[in-house]
Amino acid sequence: MNKSYFPQQDAALLVWATNYLEKIPTFATELGMTPAEVDAEVTICRSIINSINLVNTQKNLLKGAVDSRDTIIATQGGVLRLDIARHKTAKDYTEAIGQDLGIIGTSTEFDPATYKAEIFTELFGGNIRIRFKKLGVDGINIYKRQKGNPAWVLLTRATKSPYDFHPVLTEANKPEHWEFRAFGVINDIEIGLASDIAEIVYGE
Repeated sequence: MNKSYFPQQDAALLVWATNYLEKIPTFATELGMTPAEVDAEVTICRSIINSINLVNTQKNLLKGAVDSRDTIIATQGGVLRLDIARHKTAKDYTEAIGQDLGIIGTSTEFDPATYKAEIFTELFGGNIRIRFKKLGVDGINIYKRQKGNPAWVLLTRATKSPYDFHPVLTEANKPEHWEFRAFGVINDIEIGLASDIAEIVYGE
């Protein structure tokens, strides 16, 4: 008997389920299937297709919402910052007013020796998406390894978040447990402390 095939990635599964749904009725007689059994499998395929399409729709909505947020913060937030700067020059402005409005920041000196990168991982669009905050550095060096392997390997230097990593499974349909960590980079030199290790299982 040939090895069964059932795609693990959404894109491949969507194509596969659509093909199966359309063709299974054609082979009902050869497979000894009743009309009820055919209908049941068609219904399952439609459920799979609808669930994948819903996720894709929500991803697009999320991206649109994130882009809208970033635009609003960049433009309207910029206007508000100018207004706040003007308020601080008002004749009767006091530091107490500034404290009450929360418009007086606290300054902390950047220390390259104690800088610690922050990274976050998630599965997104068939990739491992690595998000990070630069927090004063030019970028980060991202290292990877499979869990249980003691050696870290440099994956990339990223200067813009997020970074998408698409590993190729060593064995098809066998999930892999990946670990990532990062260091800050200034003027092409790694600084500070290693980030906390971010773990994720890919290929489920």
